[in-house]
Amino acid sequence: MSEGFGARSLHPSVLLLYYAGGITFGMLLFHPVILLCGWAAWLAVNARLDAGREWRKWSVPMLSALVVLIIVNPLISHRGRTVWFYWGDLPITMESVAYGVTMATSLLGLLTLFVSYRLLMTEHKFLYLFARISPKAALLAMMAAGMVPRLRRRMQELILVQKTRGITVTEGSLARRAHNGARLVGSLLSWSLEDALQTADSMQARGYGTGPRSAYPAFRFRSRDLCTMAGLLAAAAAIFVLWADGNGFLNIYPRLGSLALSPGDWGAAILYVIYILLPMGWERRDRKAWRLLNSGT
Repeated sequence: MSEGFGARSLHPSVLLLYYAGGITFGMLLFHPVILLCGWAAWLAVNARLDAGREWRKWSVPMLSALVVLIIVNPLISHRGRTVWFYWGDLPITMESVAYGVTMATSLLGLLTLFVSYRLLMTEHKFLYLFARISPKAALLAMMAAGMVPRLRRRMQELILVQKTRGITVTEGSLARRAHNGARLVGSLLSWSLEDALQTADSMQARGYGTGPRSAYPAFRFRSRDLCTMAGLLAAAAAIFVLWADGNGFLNIYPRLGSLALSPGDWGAAILYVIYILLPMGWERRDRKAWRLLNSGT
């Protein structure tokens, strides 16, 4: 999709504010119902941006890690006054289970947020914001952010290539599969190190970080950016006021509180969802305009 379309067309500073607020509220609002509403909203954002293709790629490892977190937390934390049962000598408390579920829901929302971040905040936008402040740190952060998806993509390519030579990690004895896996990891590391050296040499040859850096494309702060930023700031201020008044938070320890939402909790949940979905209004508007233009009416 074009960078000048919908939420992708927003100024990098607006997107930075959007995701900074999303991360902050994803950690401050610690109530499973509110966090589930937030996760559903982030899922809707991903569905609107690319029909959820990127999220589906990460869904299995993401959900697997969260299931492990839900299982492990009651085993290592025995806080809480309501003991459900004993696993050996270990008391499994309702509060530790609730804390694990709430923490997993919070992480699920944040991980879904970062999937959409990679779709909206491109490398050009990131460098536009931070390269003038600290060119080397900005380049390092940009490369680190893209490292995991890049390694994953390269590993898939290596698996396909090596499979044509009969090298696979899904067939044969355990020792054979371990040997093939080690060869794949070795090839991946060699490829990544060589690529990193070439990138560093290329950036040095182009004089990166030796002086003021111009930005291309030149992002302009337009009226839609001003409207979106004002809406985000207003929603953020209202959420902060509700949170400071004790809303949007579930008391878990020492005894689990009621899961029912108070009027203040409902207000925080609704504002949180509005905050997340606000930039998607431009997606809806631009898509509608595009359809009208193509229909010729």
